[in-house]
Amino acid sequence: MINIAIVEDEKQDRETLKNYFSDFLKENESPAEFFFFQSAEDFLSSFSYGKYDLILMDIELGKTNGMDASHLVRKQDQDVILVFMTNLAQYAIDGYQVKATDYIVKPISYWDFKNRMKTIFDLVSSRKKEKVLICENDKKIVLSLKDLYFVEVKNHLLVYHTKSGDYRTYGSLKSIYGELAPSGFSLCNSCFLVNLRYVETVEGYSCKVHGTELLISHPKRKAFLDDLNRYLGEI
Repeated sequence: MINIAIVEDEKQDRETLKNYFSDFLKENESPAEFFFFQSAEDFLSSFSYGKYDLILMDIELGKTNGMDASHLVRKQDQDVILVFMTNLAQYAIDGYQVKATDYIVKPISYWDFKNRMKTIFDLVSSRKKEKVLICENDKKIVLSLKDLYFVEVKNHLLVYHTKSGDYRTYGSLKSIYGELAPSGFSLCNSCFLVNLRYVETVEGYSCKVHGTELLISHPKRKAFLDDLNRYLGEI
């Protein structure tokens, strides 16, 4: 599911985007949820890191314009994909300051819109594979997979060991294995799901993962070593 925020104060333009997206999603069978805002203030009050995968931002808004709002977004989230919409092409250069992915000059035809969205949706899907969303103490946290060393199940909790510290949430390794395995994670035993990029050594039935010694169980050993060899062959 792709979460899309659309910040547009003109009713006609909002309706056009709704119709374009409706047709695009039917044609491409891409699931998405939309959040519409008529002002930058309303959008910013709802914004938090990782909440949206894509933001379509009109530049010419009210008290706070789209460019100013985008600078505030970038202070919290350097990764979210940002696309500007405006009637004036002169703002395109300013978009580079906030790492805008694309710049749509209104009015836009559906043919142009769908071709741009295909590229953008591919980028969103690629980015989503690099992150995992967890909930710790009713707070949603987005973790980057490249910063995740391993996941441990402990006292009925999942403990995510990362560069920025440990995060705990309810769950099981089985529930997250399918999501993380395609991104280079493997089970060394029934309690640890390891990011293969951080495996430093393997000796007998143990492996060192970012300085931590972990047991490789006999039932998991062959599959774990196969996954590790496959991963090393791909990088």
